[in-house]
Amino acid sequence: MDWYYHDPAQGRVGPLSAEELRNRYRDRRIQLDTLVWRDGLREWQPLDRVGEELDLLSVTPDTRLPPPLPPGAPVSTTPAYAASPARGPAGYARPAPPPKRGMSGCLIALIVVGALAVPTLGILAAIALPAYQEYTIRAKVAAAADVRAAAIAPHVEAAQARLGRCPDDADEAGIEAADGIDFGEVDGARCAFRITLQGVHPKVDGKTLVYAAPATTGQPWDCTGGDLPDRYRRMQCRSGDE
Repeated sequence: MDWYYHDPAQGRVGPLSAEELRNRYRDRRIQLDTLVWRDGLREWQPLDRVGEELDLLSVTPDTRLPPPLPPGAPVSTTPAYAASPARGPAGYARPAPPPKRGMSGCLIALIVVGALAVPTLGILAAIALPAYQEYTIRAKVAAAADVRAAAIAPHVEAAQARLGRCPDDADEAGIEAADGIDFGEVDGARCAFRITLQGVHPKVDGKTLVYAAPATTGQPWDCTGGDLPDRYRRMQCRSGDE
């Protein structure tokens, strides 16, 4: 089955096989909030929504590689020779005109623009760098919690139907036990599981996300619980308190 994804710099990329898409996720060329599409989907979806279908839990992103950078300014396509001296009919360089005395109007304008651009760039950097840092932390949180939660939730629902109650541990949920995951009645939720972030980033390590089962089967899980700040959550899991 052919897959496509959206790249801010290249636009639509594809078709790709599921394995090629997983490799690009492993190489951090795409993130969990990258929009993807395949035949049969009504609209483009974030990668984390189809994570179970693509078996992303079996893929570990290479944290030695940087995530994709936001789209920057387009690279100049002016040929290198455009700045060379003008050539005459026989191919010889024309003699340069004698230097003018004093500064030209263009040079003065460049100095003024440069003087204004430096503080402007500093202001933009002060705004953009923290925003980019939050973007990278949010992507790591999605990989460490949301993708795992998407795989755990069906097991909890199945165990709840089998036991007539919420599973108390990973064994009752039918999954392999792992550090940082608690089951049962957590944070006042009737049936839920809690993921404690570990080794993600100093700003979020130790913070929690709680995924509460819906009252009616087939409804979406509530992922607004826990003490992780909203700015590090995906949009559907924000409580709106910040």
